[in-house]
Amino acid sequence: MPKRYHLNRADLAQMIAAEMRKCRDVQALRRLLAARLAVCGELTAGQIAGQLGISRRRFFDWMKALKSRGVTGLLERQHGGGNAAQVQAQALHELAAGLQAGRWQRAKEIQLWLEEQHAVQLKLSGVYYWVEKLGGHLKGSRRPRGASPGKVQLQSRSRMMVAALDQP
Repeated sequence: MPKRYHLNRADLAQMIAAEMRKCRDVQALRRLLAARLAVCGELTAGQIAGQLGISRRRFFDWMKALKSRGVTGLLERQHGGGNAAQVQAQALHELAAGLQAGRWQRAKEIQLWLEEQHAVQLKLSGVYYWVEKLGGHLKGSRRPRGASPGKVQLQSRSRMMVAALDQP
């Protein structure tokens, strides 16, 4: 039978209860609830984690923060991970405006512009990512592979018809 998890700290129990009464943030409340269940000592770590919808590892990370830095350490949230975006605010605004104006025809042109104007080095896949994310498209788009020019015209006509039907 798994061992029950019990946090033997009466001082923390009072601080947790006080913090729970004034807490309005759902994420912080989950952390406090995990700590309160750990103070009670009636459940295993797996049961507590299961009740809160978190992994056992995350539960133990929270308890480690609680033991080392107290309730403030428990409620402190770290960076969610991942690298910061390479293309930052000013470059994004200029890129969006350039896409809207039809400034570029190829992704390679955008790649060179980003490198010269903003000192941002992106692979072409990164350029395509930002073009799609900003809702833009490049002028020199090709017709789908295997499609004849007639099919492409038909597809564009059907898109125009659908767009016309959507408008009141």
